Amino acid sequence: DKSSKKSIEQAKEELQNKYGGHLDVLINNAGIALNDSSLKALKDTFDTNFYGVKYMNDTMSPILRDDGRIVNVSSSVGTMAMRECSQDLKTKFLDPNLTDNQLEQSFAELIKTVEEGKDPKTVGFNPLILQGLNNFFASYYGASKLGVNILTRIEARDWEKKYSAKNVIISAVCPGFCATDINDNAQGGRSAELGADSILHAVYTENLENGQFWRDGSQLPLE
Repeated sequence: DKSSKKSIEQAKEELQNKYGGHLDVLINNAGIALNDSSLKALKDTFDTNFYGVKYMNDTMSPILRDDGRIVNVSSSVGTMAMRECSQDLKTKFLDPNLTDNQLEQSFAELIKTVEEGKDPKTVGFNPLILQGLNNFFASYYGASKLGVNILTRIEARDWEKKYSAKNVIISAVCPGFCATDINDNAQGGRSAELGADSILHAVYTENLENGQFWRDGSQLPLE
């Protein structure tokens, strides 16, 4: 459960107790898209899609081996959300020196703004995107996946300052909209196998550029 720190910590303990305490590949395949624009939906979405990914990586990274891979499963809807941000916020997110604390601060400001009943545009977010592109890409999903894409770049840049494992590659991957049980095998969706291929490309490709966003083996833009 990516929204539960206790669950993530228990997963690490199980790895240490049953499998020798080392990890070669970590795939963060968690995401919710709620058809709801409430404050609770905002918090639940970010707890799972963004904060859960960050905490999982922070918790598991110390046991990753040399030449390991981390894949943060994301979405091109994050790119769409980036395009709709204010120019000031886009400039902040794309700053190569942005820290994870500064990134989290931006989302904390968004949550506080919604909590106070104010317009998200006052902190640079477009409410049309935040309220969803359609019934599936519903409220706050795009903003949370924008966060995953930028977090990936920060984690890749800062890896060797924090951890001992060498040559670790961290990628964000868009598997595309896949027809699965969770969406009742929605019509027009890609097969789960095709979506998985995008993830496996980031796991197995040698000399992959670190900190980038991928789909079907091709690099995607952040905006």
